[in-house]
Order: sequence, then C-alpha cells, then structure tokens
Amino acid sequence: MNRLLIRDGRIVDPGQGLDGNYDVLIEDGRIVEVALRGTLGNVAEAQVIDATGRWVTPGLIDPHVHLRDPGFPEKETIESGLRAAAAGGFTTVAAMANTSPVNDSPEITRYMLEAARRVGAARLIPVSAVSKGLLGREPVNYDEMAAAGARLFSDDGMPVDDEPLLLGAYDHMKRIGFAISLHEEERELSSAGAINEGATAMALGLGGIPVRAESARVSRDLALAIGNGAPVHIAHVSTAESIEVIRAARKSGAEVTCEVTPHHFTLHDSAVMRFGADAKMNPPLRGIEDVNALEAALADATIDMIATDHAPHDPGSKNAALLKGCFPCDPVARDCRLASTQAHAMTAAANGVIGLETALGLALSLVHRSVITPSRMVELMALNPARLLRLTQAGTLARGAMADLTIIDPELRWTVESAKLFSKGRNTPFAGMTLKGKATMTVVGGEIVYQAQQESK
Repeated sequence: MNRLLIRDGRIVDPGQGLDGNYDVLIEDGRIVEVALRGTLGNVAEAQVIDATGRWVTPGLIDPHVHLRDPGFPEKETIESGLRAAAAGGFTTVAAMANTSPVNDSPEITRYMLEAARRVGAARLIPVSAVSKGLLGREPVNYDEMAAAGARLFSDDGMPVDDEPLLLGAYDHMKRIGFAISLHEEERELSSAGAINEGATAMALGLGGIPVRAESARVSRDLALAIGNGAPVHIAHVSTAESIEVIRAARKSGAEVTCEVTPHHFTLHDSAVMRFGADAKMNPPLRGIEDVNALEAALADATIDMIATDHAPHDPGSKNAALLKGCFPCDPVARDCRLASTQAHAMTAAANGVIGLETALGLALSLVHRSVITPSRMVELMALNPARLLRLTQAGTLARGAMADLTIIDPELRWTVESAKLFSKGRNTPFAGMTLKGKATMTVVGGEIVYQAQQESK
C-alpha cells in the first residue's frame, strides 16, 4: 500500500467548503481522509509531508494549453509541456487540437494520451477539433473522438465561421454532454491588425485589432446558444464588451462559461512597447479599461476560470533575432530606417506566450491585493475547470477523489528566469519579474511529480 500523509497545511477546497488547517491522508492514489490537524488515526508507514505555512489545494487544472505535439518539437513536446505544468502546480491540462496532424482523429487522441502516460507528470486531456483539419467545413466524428478520450471540443486558433457547422456542434455537445470551447474572432475586423487597436498601435505604426472583433463574434455565438441547451465555453475573453455580452446571455438562458488568461488580466497593450513580440498574442492585450473589467469579472464570478493559453514558440517564430534590442522603436523617431522593417516583423511574429509556470504567481497577485480570496482562486483554477472537463473525481479533496494536489507557498518570492523554465518556450513578457507565491509540490495520483528546490523567502 502506497501511503502519503500531508500534515498541517491550510486546506483550501471550495468544493468541500474547507479553508483551515487539516491533515490529508492518501492511499493508493486516492484521498482517504481529510481531518483536523493531529486527529488522524492509523498513519503507519505513510510518507509524511510537512505543509506548515503552506496551502494544500485540489490539483490545479488548466483548460487551455498548446503542447505542439505531434508536429512541432522545436516549440514544445508533451514531455516538456507536462513537466512545465507540474512545475506550475497543474495536475491536469487540456491540450488544444492545433497540432500537426490536427487532433481530429481517434489515432491522434490516443497518441497524446499514451505519450502523456509515459511521461508520468501532469495528466493530459486531449481536446478534439470541431472541424476536420481546423478548416471549418466538415465536422469531426464527435462520438468517436469522445470515445477515444477527448473531453472538450475546439477549433482554437480559428473561429467557427460556418453557422450550420456550429449549430450542428451545439446539438452534438448537448447530446454527448461535453462542452465546445470557442475562439471568438471576426476575421474581417482583425485580419489587418497585429495588436490592440489604440494609441500603442498608432504610435508603433501597427495595424490594430478592435474590441469589436471579439465581442461581435461572442454575441453571434451566444445568440445561437440561447435556448439550445448546449454547454458553450468562451476562450480567452479579453474585452469589457465581451463580459457584458456573456452576462446578458446567461440572463437569457445560455449555458455559457468563460475563461481569462493571466496575461490579459495583468498586462495592457502598452506592454508591447517594452516586450515587443513577447507581448503579442491573439486576442491581443487590451486597454486598461478592459483589464479593469476582467479583474472585476474575476471577483464577481462572471468569469468562471483562469486558463493559461500556454503557447510556446521557438525564437525564429517570434522574429526574435530581428526584434531583439531594437523593438520597439522610439515612436517619435519617425525617420528611423528600421521602423517599417520592425513593424513588418512584429506583424509577422507568431501569436502567443507561455504561461504554465507563471500563472499561479500571477493569480496569487490578485489574492495578495484582495481582489479575490484564496478559495475563489482555487475555484477559478481547479474546481470550475474540472467541471468544464467533466472530471468528477478532480478539483476536490473529497474522500475517494483522485489524489491530485498542489502545495503552495503563498509568500515565496521568486524571479521568473526563462533559462530555468521547464517549457521549451522562452516567449514570456514576465521574464525578470518577481512574483509572490509558487507551487512547491505537485502530487498526481498520490505520487510526487514535482518538488521545488529550496528557495528563500
């Protein structure tokens, strides 16, 4: 029998209504007991973990990552991505379908699951494409993909433009009980843009992506969902307008959840002036009013969960050699000979930033500023993602649940050093930033899959 005793930690489990000092006993990969400190009976032969001064939470779950495997090993692999997830405190991640080949067949789904099993770090949930090849024309076989192990469906990176295809997907989701996750973008409005439409784009001579490019598509897709009963999830919400549309759709009966990324609730579009292509993603960083609205929506439960949209890239895809040390140009220096070259490079640079290893620290910044409580943070990062993915034995420390746990030191200060990250990606605007709070241990199925090196507070 494999036994693990986590002693004297602050248990934060909103699903069980727990927030206090308890001991947790694990046997053979399952939670056996959560009891008041020092009251557990037979704990003989258990490996003891002293969690004094730390939080013990259900394992964090990320419903939106890109692991680039199969197809792009220079960016990430399932192994490097799952080790990055474990280091960030995540016990489960949902990997999007924009691989090569696209995850639109049971064979690719099974490949991903088997590759994850061999790694033995965080768990992997394959996300199936909605359309074959992500082309938006022909639906995948939803039943076959679900049977193979997919628990979420998404053409992420591409909007589902075709209304009949989307309505058909809604009908299938309602029948099989899984959610569809939608990348919301009106490409007619966004195709000429590189970053958020506004003063920063104008100063840098870059095309802008208007707020309306997102909110208009959210409006269309949720109007189609009202009265349908299909579970619809809106990915990476970035605008105040989208938040208002989601609120209204819920009042009208749409079964809708939504997520926000740490970069969207932490940074606004002026970050591009400092970080260049490492602050370029889709949807883009928005204005300060949008950032404030996202923060408020996290606090009032309009936003259901935090997702990283972890998107690793190799330096070449970010035009790093061209942009490093030169971008952004001084917007006043209009005679700069490189200005047009830099603008072109920024426009061509791949979208996306890594996030698995920084998300928890950024989420904890909301706790430290009293925007949200510790319990609300766990709801956003464990309980609600488990519900989205229909993981009934995750997101909780209930007796009999999977022994997936995250141990967090909320006071540990650490500096983000790109070279020390587990992810292959180095594309982060948070490099050099000091964060307060970190996962110090990650447990999956009762096994320790990550343990932080001793760091000073």
